[in-house]
Parts: sequence; C-alpha cells; structure tokens
Amino acid sequence: MSSMACRYRPNEFEDVCGQSSVVKILQKQLEINDIKNCYLFCGPSGTGKTTLARIFANKINNGLGSPIEIDGASNNGVDNVREIINQAKERSLTSEYKVFIIDECHAITTQGWQAFLKCIEEPPKYTIFMFCTTEPNKIPNTILNRVMRFNLNRVPIENIKQRLQYICQQEGFINYIETCDYISKISYGGVRDAIATLEKAASYSNDLNINNVLNCLGNFDYNVLFDLTDAMTNKDEENTIKIINYCFNSGNDLKLFITQFMDFSLDLFKYCLFKDISLTKIPSTYINDINNIINFDNAKNYFSNVISKLMQLSVNLKNEINLLTTITISLLDIIRGC
Repeated sequence: MSSMACRYRPNEFEDVCGQSSVVKILQKQLEINDIKNCYLFCGPSGTGKTTLARIFANKINNGLGSPIEIDGASNNGVDNVREIINQAKERSLTSEYKVFIIDECHAITTQGWQAFLKCIEEPPKYTIFMFCTTEPNKIPNTILNRVMRFNLNRVPIENIKQRLQYICQQEGFINYIETCDYISKISYGGVRDAIATLEKAASYSNDLNINNVLNCLGNFDYNVLFDLTDAMTNKDEENTIKIINYCFNSGNDLKLFITQFMDFSLDLFKYCLFKDISLTKIPSTYINDINNIINFDNAKNYFSNVISKLMQLSVNLKNEINLLTTITISLLDIIRGC
C-alpha cells in the first residue's frame, strides 16, 4: 500500500497548502495560455514543489499523457543531461507538450548544467522543463537567469493542521485534534513530514490522543517535563534527582531528554513573553499547567537563564560518557544558581 503522503498528495491547485501566490500565477498563465518553457520551483522539503509541478503539467496537457519525472541526484552527469536533451527534441505522442520534471536538480554537475544551457535558452517549442530544488544556491546563475523561478514558503501551521485533520477524518482516527495541533508545530512548515509523522503515530494506534503519540514518537511525557520544572523552580533537589534517575532507569536517552527539556524551557520562556500558547509546541490542553508553572516572580529571567545553561550542558554532553552524573550535577547547579 502506498504511503499516506502519496495517497493524500493534492491533485488540484485548490488542495495545495500555503502557496496561494504561486498557484495564482500558474492559474493565470493557464488562463491566458502564456506557458513558459522553463520553470524552477524552490523551497524547503515538503512544501509542494513536485506536487505543483505535477498539477501544472497535468493542466497544461488537459490531463493527457504524463510528465517525465527524473531524479536529478542520480541523473546528474553530462551524459545523462545529453540523453534528456535528445528526448526533448522529440514531440510527445500522447499530449501537446512533453514535460520534464527534474527533482533535486541542484545535484546536476557543472558540466551537466553547461550541456543544458543551450537547450534551456532555446528549448524545443513543445517541450517544458520544470526543475525542483531545495538548494537554488547551487544552481549556476546562467541557468537561474533563464527560468521562471518560484520560491515556495514553509506552510503555515494552521494550514498543516487543517490538512492533518482532514486526513484523520478520512481515515477514521479518533482523539486527533490535539495531536494534529502538536504535529503541525513540530513539522517546521513541511506538509509531507507532518503527514509522515501522523502515519507513524497512526501505525501505533488509531486512538491519536497526545500521550499515545508522544510515546510513539519517542518524545517525553509533558508531565515529566512539568514535574522536573516544578522541582527545579522550587529548588527541590531531592525530586530533581529522583526524576533524572527515573528517566535513566527507564532506559531513556538522556541526551535527547536534555534537548527536549531545553525546547520545553524555551517554550515556557516564549509564553512568559507573549502569553500565547500557539507560539509554543506545548499542546493547548496544558494551558493551566503552564500558567501554574510560571506563576512566580521574574519567571521570564529565570527561564532565560535556564535555557542558556541547558545549551551549554547540551554541548558538554557530546563527548561525555557518564551522562547521569554530569546531568544531575548540572541541574543541581542550575537550581542553586538561578
């Protein structure tokens, strides 16, 4: 069975998340029949570059034929490019235009781009090239000057959340609202990554309550993070040591724990500044816990100091063997110094 990201890949412009300006331009070109021969779609992974190219190719040819998709990373040499150029000289037998979608095109070699240059500058009339890349800085300026470039943005959290909720409805998942909110925040604007994370969580259980999802993803229970923060802000050294020992004895990765505790502390600092939980990764159901945990004088300064010390601890742990001892001593130092 195909992955969830493939099954729910948009087939229409209206279903593409967060790229309204690019979609508007492409639709306008279709409307006035002003189709260019060379396009470049740039943007972070999972933002819809190849998806837009496929939809546009389909619209150009009125649903006839299929674009020729080429992986630029494995077809990056001058001989590969010459083969593409030879194919481009032949008209399509099944559609008006022969469309090439070349993904990861930044991997094409300098010699390969040089071979491409003449074809891109004066392409066959009924051939269209659509290049997709996450790293346009690696493409020669001589190529960039000869294509119509579109810069895709990271997809807004709200758009990702709506897409995930739609998928959950179609798949019959339950208790997914909070999880969709959480996954949309940790996907850094990539819809494909968000859907892949959702699929992983769903393979664990169709009940997508936040605790099941955190357990599946290997993330620490927020209750543990709140308990540790509560112990440290109250200068409770005994409970601080107990919580760290609990994490260690449970077989957890203490380096990962410190990374997630640092992210959590940063989220608390953000909340102290803005009083807006949407700016954090913390699920909204913990709003009362957040308000309780930051309810002391100079909370903003406290968490600012904690973040700085956790960053230094994270650096120190890279080559550390005795993690438990180093982390315990460091957290006790934070308690006594903040």
